[in-house]
Amino acid sequence: MAIDKDPKKSGLDAMSNESDAKIDSDKPRHPNQAFSKDNNLQKNLLIPVTPQTSSIGSAAERTKSTTTRKQKRSWWQMWQIWGLVLVLCSGGIGYGAMTTLLKLPKTQSCSKVFWPFASASIRLYCAQTAAEQKNVEGLLSAINLVAVLPNNHPLRPEINRNINRWATSILAIGEEEFQAGKLEQAIATAKKIPSRLSAKKLVDKKIATWKSIWSDGEETYRQVEDKLREADWNGAFSAAVLLTDNPNKYWATTKYEESINNINIAQEENASLNKAQAQISSGQIDGLILAIEKAADIDSKSYAYDQAQEIIAQGKEKLVAIIEQSIEDRDWQQLLRITGRVPRSLKLQKRVKDWQILANAGSSAQLDTVFGIEDAIEEIDKLGKKSEYYDLGQKLASRWEKEIDDVRHLTKARDFARTGTIAALNKAITEARLIPDANPRYQEASGEINQWRKQIQTIEDQPILNRAKELAYGNNVNAWTRAIAEANLISGNSPLHKEAQDNVRTWRANIERIKDQPILDEAEAFAYDDNYTAAIRTAQRISSGRALYPDAQSKIARWQAEIDGERYLEEAYDLADRGTPEALASAIRVIRQVPRSSSYGNEVIPSVEDWSAEILDQAREASDSSLEEAIAIAKQIPSGTTSYTTAQGEIKIWRIRLAPEPVVPPTFKLDKQKKERERDN
Repeated sequence: MAIDKDPKKSGLDAMSNESDAKIDSDKPRHPNQAFSKDNNLQKNLLIPVTPQTSSIGSAAERTKSTTTRKQKRSWWQMWQIWGLVLVLCSGGIGYGAMTTLLKLPKTQSCSKVFWPFASASIRLYCAQTAAEQKNVEGLLSAINLVAVLPNNHPLRPEINRNINRWATSILAIGEEEFQAGKLEQAIATAKKIPSRLSAKKLVDKKIATWKSIWSDGEETYRQVEDKLREADWNGAFSAAVLLTDNPNKYWATTKYEESINNINIAQEENASLNKAQAQISSGQIDGLILAIEKAADIDSKSYAYDQAQEIIAQGKEKLVAIIEQSIEDRDWQQLLRITGRVPRSLKLQKRVKDWQILANAGSSAQLDTVFGIEDAIEEIDKLGKKSEYYDLGQKLASRWEKEIDDVRHLTKARDFARTGTIAALNKAITEARLIPDANPRYQEASGEINQWRKQIQTIEDQPILNRAKELAYGNNVNAWTRAIAEANLISGNSPLHKEAQDNVRTWRANIERIKDQPILDEAEAFAYDDNYTAAIRTAQRISSGRALYPDAQSKIARWQAEIDGERYLEEAYDLADRGTPEALASAIRVIRQVPRSSSYGNEVIPSVEDWSAEILDQAREASDSSLEEAIAIAKQIPSGTTSYTTAQGEIKIWRIRLAPEPVVPPTFKLDKQKKERERDN
């Protein structure tokens, strides 16, 4: 609702006093006339108020008429009449004034009021009507309508009460805006309250409170963001929870939910970047490209944006290094595969175009055809002079121009070699030799020539190897000897040399077995008669490197074990026959040296157990006369035997008997005796 702006206070004071003087006597001409239903107050629409008659004037006229008619009445009767008239007039005037003040007119339209002449009651009524809209404009209009009235006005208490209520309502609207997250709008709303009002201090205090609460929310939210940039998820969540304690609903709900959402997004992005970092570290082409694409998806407003840019930079550096290495290695197929997958986010479009030219040209040149090389030269010429690969392209083009003649010679030579005969292979070699050693394809031609020569040697040597194998079919020393002689005709640089020598070693081993087997049989005959010394001496005649040498050495080791076992066993038995503890202990040590692989090995354990038990029996017999001697004898029982454990237990008992432990009375008895003595004293 729009309301006419009030005139300046200086121009209104006189008219206000006049209106106040008439407020008790003014009365609408038509009391039953209703106000217009349209309560919209139009600005600058000034319509004079309907003229009103004075109730005081009507009463005076009636009194004057009555006096004229009764002029002849007595004086005291006229005094009573005047008294009655005065009482009625004063009562009517008072009643009219109070009715006008307390009951606002409902028949007047505020949009038609001419404000310079409007009474205080009309202003208060229209102010209350404007305030009913419950918006800032209506409340401010209400305040401005009544604030111009003088401080000593009879309605000032009611006016001040309404002004405070309306100002509080404006602050409540500002509070709603503040709670909705509109701080500046809330401050602007609060500042619309006129500064001349007593509510000014409340406004300033409220604005300061809003700013303080808002600052606390911003600081907490900033802590969340700092923790997110540090990838401290627990710290970020703890800071976000503090937002719920903020008195402002916007920070406690909207910004809290936004913080939690940011934490979740940041965690997902961080996990994705960690995976991308692992892919970058692997150095694989597919991993690099995927890592770069993942990092490029991170928005510039993301907390992980800086980390993503670092990953992109690392991936770009490694990818470019792989591409440059491919160019250096002339691996045009790999270069062709990579260039089509370089992410556009790396902004390498110009270099990618040059890489594709190099890859296409190189792939064409590797076809090893004249047409392919010509296409390569045509493609490489697409590199501009400003390209960083222009010089490389010129070198490649010069090389490929020289290769055209080389390829012609190689193609012709390969055609000759396909026949596979010695004559054709010689023609191929002659054709390939036409390539000068300064040309790019010289090394390739040399490799082909060596291969064709090996084919010629294989063709020439294969009949020799076949004849040697045929000679070896006799399976006797003479046949194998002739086969070896035939196979040795194949030279060391022949492709068949290794195969020939493998056959020679087999045939030679067959000859050695036939020659050495009688010697080994003779040695085994000596061993059968337990003449191990003669057996060993005979087997040692088979020298190292011969086919039966490993077999002979194995038998010699077994026969030597039999000799050693017999010797150690006899020595041990001789010692045991002496019967003393020392001799028995020595016998145990000697017999333990008998090889377990010999036929005497199964006698070791029973003998050791028997001799250990015999030492223990001697120690027990000695304990009857001397515990010290018994302990000394028992100590000679070797570990690893059944008697050893028993001997250790008995040694402990004998030591206790030699030096019994003193009997110590229990501690609690000593303490009790000490307390009794102290009590007696």
